[in-house]
Amino acid sequence: MHSAFRAIGIVRCTLLAHLLTQFFLYKAWTSDRLFPTLSVFSFTKKLQEETPLILYSIGILLTLVLLWKPLWKLGLGLWIGIIVLSWGWDFVFWQPYTYFFLSIVVIQFFSKTSEQFWIRCLLLLAALYLFSGLHKINGAFLNTVWDPYFLKKLFGITSSDFFFLIFHYAGLLVGLIEILLGVGLLFQRTRLWAFRGLVIMHLLIILGLSPIGLFSNEVVVPWNLTLLFINAQGCLSPKMRYFANPWQLELKKQIFFVLCFWILPIFGIFGYYNRYFSFDVYSGKGTSIFIVFEKPNDCPNPLIPFLYQRKIENKNRWVVSPMRWCKRELHLVLPNDNYILHSFVEAYQEQYPNSKGQWYLTTYPFTAQESDWIKMGYQLQNEYIENLQKKR
Repeated sequence: MHSAFRAIGIVRCTLLAHLLTQFFLYKAWTSDRLFPTLSVFSFTKKLQEETPLILYSIGILLTLVLLWKPLWKLGLGLWIGIIVLSWGWDFVFWQPYTYFFLSIVVIQFFSKTSEQFWIRCLLLLAALYLFSGLHKINGAFLNTVWDPYFLKKLFGITSSDFFFLIFHYAGLLVGLIEILLGVGLLFQRTRLWAFRGLVIMHLLIILGLSPIGLFSNEVVVPWNLTLLFINAQGCLSPKMRYFANPWQLELKKQIFFVLCFWILPIFGIFGYYNRYFSFDVYSGKGTSIFIVFEKPNDCPNPLIPFLYQRKIENKNRWVVSPMRWCKRELHLVLPNDNYILHSFVEAYQEQYPNSKGQWYLTTYPFTAQESDWIKMGYQLQNEYIENLQKKR
């Protein structure tokens, strides 16, 4: 089958995944949500409350049209514009899968030939897996993702079990495997095996996200299905002749994509670029923030459903986790870049000006030395969060 037809199939699959994802995220676009809007630009606060829902509806309709006519350049350009507008509206829409969907559509929009499309897809895929793996080689991933979700929830293995440390440090293989598969995509001799390995990996992820597995973040299922589909195309490359051939980078033609997918993400490793745009996916890194109340009655009534007890510094405390709140209400994982957490604190204190309690910020390894208490109502500056990083 012609490679151009296969490229259109990938674009359609991406648009369909975006559409399914948006159905999960409907509540995030409505004005009756409890989670505050984390405005990127101050002028958006002056717009009508219905603006996000109007933007959402236009995006849904445009996606449906593009599923029918994926080569419509004007439509692709408008779709790209709507995604960028949503990012300018609220930080919660800065999600890794949205960035991936946008990247595929941008690649299609700027590619004049199917060969350019495949080369840029390789640049995107290799960077995604390489940087995602690099970000997982750390203790935070083991303690916040690997141990509680995979060892304990999926396999029932806890720290009291014999040989626990072996299983604990085996989690580092997850990042290492991603790195090897990402590098493998860059070379003709290893590319087919890398694609096969990625197909197996995404099948396992989808199985883990199913009801018989973790099912902790069902909104990412369409993204994983898309990646499974694209990598399956790579497995067909010996017959289709597009991913199997040697490829010329032609830096002048690819400089924009090399910059976005390879150069800027390097700065993300050191905290100077957005985590999700650096392909830092579920690494467990970053600062965790909690709203801590002395007693349950101190919590604002609308947030009672999100209130729970958590042990902090060897004491059970009543807390609201913004991350858990965002995920339960909006089906979104709150990005924990420092400036986004700062935006949340400002928005929360504006929405609940009489709220009691304290802010508790902590970072891996989550001891008192890497944590800080801040009184409610005080201006939370980025320096507070950055100082926690320096304590390590």
